[in-house]
Amino acid sequence: MTTSTPTLRSLPLPAAPAAPRGRRSHKGRLRPWALFVGIVVLAFFGLTYSRISLDRSAFVLETLQDQIAAEESLHYDLRVQVAELRDPERIARAAGELGMVFPGRRVDLAVEPVGGAELDPEYRWAQLRALLGAQP
Repeated sequence: MTTSTPTLRSLPLPAAPAAPRGRRSHKGRLRPWALFVGIVVLAFFGLTYSRISLDRSAFVLETLQDQIAAEESLHYDLRVQVAELRDPERIARAAGELGMVFPGRRVDLAVEPVGGAELDPEYRWAQLRALLGAQP
């Protein structure tokens, strides 16, 4: 009895893997990686640019705050100067140096009304009411 047992030589060989197609399959594997690397590089430069912009804005803001502080200091110095100039004692001293003095006696001046005679008060009130009534 002979059984036919397959020998190693009679077994079919598995199919060989397909030969690479050259550059096409190699390009197909590199293209997603190149795209990913490009996006990462762009993101890095974008973040760097945004950080530089924020730093520049911070420097400008600091400069403006310094200018505001200087102007506020000048404002308060000028307020002190105005208060010193309004001092009544200083004004009296300066007036005395210019030869201005309080009068020794009081003189009343009487000024005649225009038109010679004094106008009737009732007439003047009527004119005032007419003037106020004509206004919106």
